[in-house]
Amino acid sequence: MSNEIIEQEFKQEVYEPKIEDKKPISFIWVLPLIILAILGWIAYESYMKKGTNITLVFKSAEGLKEGVTPLEYKGLQLGKVTKISIHEDLKSVKVNVLVDNEVAKYVANESSQFWIKKPTISLTKISGLNTLISGYKIELSPVFKTQKEFEEGKEKYYFDGLDTQPNDEFENDGYYVSLIANDKDNVEVGTPIFYNNFQIGEIIAKEFIFEKVYFTAYIYDKFNYLVNKSSKFVMNEALKVSYGASGLNIEVGSLYSALVGGITVLTPDKEAAKIIKDEPYLLYGKKDDLKKKEIISLNFLDVNGIEENTPIIFKGIEIGKIIDVKLNKDVLISKAFVYEEYKYLLTNKTKFFVEEPTISFDGVKNLGNIVKGNFISLEYKKGDFSNTFTAIKKKDLNKINSTIKVELLSENLNSISEKSKVYYKNIEIGFVDSYALTKDLKNVKITLLIDDKYKDLINDNNLFYDMSSKLVEMKNLNLNINYSGIEPLLNGAIGLIADKIDEGKLTKNEFKLYSSYKEIEKLKRFNNNGFTIEADFDNSFEIKPDMAIVYKNQEIGFVKNIRFDDKKSKVTLFVYTAYKKYITDKSRFYKKGIVDFKASLSGVLFEVDNFTSLIEGSIHLNNDSNTAFEKTQIYATEDNMKNSTNSLTIIFDNVEGVQENFSQLTYKGVNVGKVTNVSLNEKQQVVVKALIYDDFTSFAKEGTIFYLKKPRISLQEIANAGSTVMAVNIGVIKSDNTKYQIKFEGLENQPSVEKSYFGTVFKVEDPTASSVNVDSPVYYKNVQIGKVSKIDLSDDGSKVVVDCLIYDKYVKLIRKNSEFYDISGFEMKFSIFSGSSVESNTFTSLLKGGLVVVTPYEYGEIANPKDKFSLVKTLREDWKSISPSIK
Repeated sequence: MSNEIIEQEFKQEVYEPKIEDKKPISFIWVLPLIILAILGWIAYESYMKKGTNITLVFKSAEGLKEGVTPLEYKGLQLGKVTKISIHEDLKSVKVNVLVDNEVAKYVANESSQFWIKKPTISLTKISGLNTLISGYKIELSPVFKTQKEFEEGKEKYYFDGLDTQPNDEFENDGYYVSLIANDKDNVEVGTPIFYNNFQIGEIIAKEFIFEKVYFTAYIYDKFNYLVNKSSKFVMNEALKVSYGASGLNIEVGSLYSALVGGITVLTPDKEAAKIIKDEPYLLYGKKDDLKKKEIISLNFLDVNGIEENTPIIFKGIEIGKIIDVKLNKDVLISKAFVYEEYKYLLTNKTKFFVEEPTISFDGVKNLGNIVKGNFISLEYKKGDFSNTFTAIKKKDLNKINSTIKVELLSENLNSISEKSKVYYKNIEIGFVDSYALTKDLKNVKITLLIDDKYKDLINDNNLFYDMSSKLVEMKNLNLNINYSGIEPLLNGAIGLIADKIDEGKLTKNEFKLYSSYKEIEKLKRFNNNGFTIEADFDNSFEIKPDMAIVYKNQEIGFVKNIRFDDKKSKVTLFVYTAYKKYITDKSRFYKKGIVDFKASLSGVLFEVDNFTSLIEGSIHLNNDSNTAFEKTQIYATEDNMKNSTNSLTIIFDNVEGVQENFSQLTYKGVNVGKVTNVSLNEKQQVVVKALIYDDFTSFAKEGTIFYLKKPRISLQEIANAGSTVMAVNIGVIKSDNTKYQIKFEGLENQPSVEKSYFGTVFKVEDPTASSVNVDSPVYYKNVQIGKVSKIDLSDDGSKVVVDCLIYDKYVKLIRKNSEFYDISGFEMKFSIFSGSSVESNTFTSLLKGGLVVVTPYEYGEIANPKDKFSLVKTLREDWKSISPSIK
């Protein structure tokens, strides 16, 4: 191989270098720097916004939450609660608040005050309502108001929280009044302030200073003129309890006052100066505290039940009260006040005495005494002013007033005592003062004291009797009058008969005390002039000699003698001459039984004429009949007497629920008669005998309708509901016919008539049965003008006939071209595009059914009951817009 070839093989080939531009530093080295910068910025922000910690001490942390509850000032959030813990004193709590740095100098300052804002909800105001959702808030209330004050102020980081909103929060130009509380404890922040029952302000703050409770009242700007230095502030009383001569009196105010309470402002002088905020005014507990009072000294020698706050009452009005009581040996010394307006009652002749409760079968007198204690009353007489008194016993007062002394002689004392009273016509006129045996020890002498105002009753013609035997004699003690009750049976009593009040004088030293009224009655009958009447009676009842004959609750005679016969007996009646004019050929008599007592599931009938009847019964005169009688008749009962002339007969197929003496005949809701007898006749029909109380001839007419008023319960009404448990009554529809009739065919239900005292009936025909029921309402413009009274088939059975009873005041709305629409149930409309809808006129019509009457603008003549109307099933859409003026 040649050298050239070898040189070429080993020769190194040198290439020209390729020059390229160098790239800058990679982005991957810049990213850590950016992240570092961001972290630095976050650290800076975190450091700058870390805030300032302050500590607040509150009595309670109720409603506060860590990390949630904000610190605010006028709605601006300044920080947030970071921690809540127990204070070192174990009585309060510490609340740590982180305050934003930018406002720290305004918050962590000696001028700051903090209080917890809570929701206020009452019947008069709702405030802080948003705290119900977000929770309570802590509010800042700074004392400093300028930037300069904050710069000069000292920093502070530990604060005692306030219990309520501070006064510094109040408006500078607001009208505020300071009130000092009385012993009332029902005043809180938010309590309204009223003037003539209209709210003019409210209590906005409450604080305890020097052992007294102070309230700050805010008066609304537009009512400033109603409150000034002459104003008085009084608590409203929701419940007022007073104790008068009539007993316990409880007055309940409105429910609003009971729930809200409140304060009332009384301003007598509208021109007085305005109140200064720091000038406190007393809050009175009640209006009586505002009245001027006269202080008196009142001593008691022998009394129980007198204490502080015992009322002084005159003629049922509380005129004062005991304010201090103390015992000095055997004398009870008290201080009392009497309102200035009753100062005239305080004279040297006025007598004070104690009223005590009286409990008897007659009832409870002075009920208030039992609950509260005795009360003090007085007897006023004109005289010179005095403020020192010694109370006396009421009985001693009665002796002072009783100037007439009467002495009675009796064989024995019976139940007469010093508690016994003297009555004239059931009115107390005196009392028993004392009693003792006569010198011969054979009789009892009883001394009576009669009140001076009844002195004209006392004369030589008086008769006295022992009322203690009333329970046995039971004479002339009518349950229907206001009698003194059973007290004479417990304490004894003496009755006075003074027939000749205007004649004679009192010259007797002594009177005889008769053992009973019956003795006096016999004495009076013996001395009376009169005439006799012969009367018949059957032997179904008993008549006894000396039975009283009574006319309009007055004794006019007595039964003189009886001649018995096994078929019909005769009796001789002795009538006093003074009552002769009342005996005519139309007179009838009936016996008032001992006790008229009837009972059933329908109720109890208990009648007593008077207590004479409880022993022997009495004979009563009746002059109501228009028929003259050939012979005088005495009937067993009043019903038997009336049945002889005022009785109707009604025939029914079935009278289930009708009961003798309890089923009533009713006309226009008034009881005009009653069922006296129910029986079956030979045709197995029910025969009802009915007694008409009054105006018999107006019911005993041909065409009068009698029907059973059976119970009917529907959504529209509940009719005759009492008949479900009580006796079924019989309804009456009067007839205009003048023909006399006393026997009638009764109907099972109320009939359909064209005209009744309810209204007019119009017949509406429907080819098929409607969902309208009896008692369904009939409307006109959504106002009910009547109801469906009956639903029946037509005579040929082709149609349903609906009787619509239209009330009289709306009859003119029904015209011959009026239309009746069925609105029963509901109507459902469905459409692919518009969806579906359900329509119903009223809830009642949905369940019960109903009709609507539409009368067009071009209305015709007034319809009459003979006109026929067709029932339209679908109510026209424009029915509400049809509104003619119908005259």
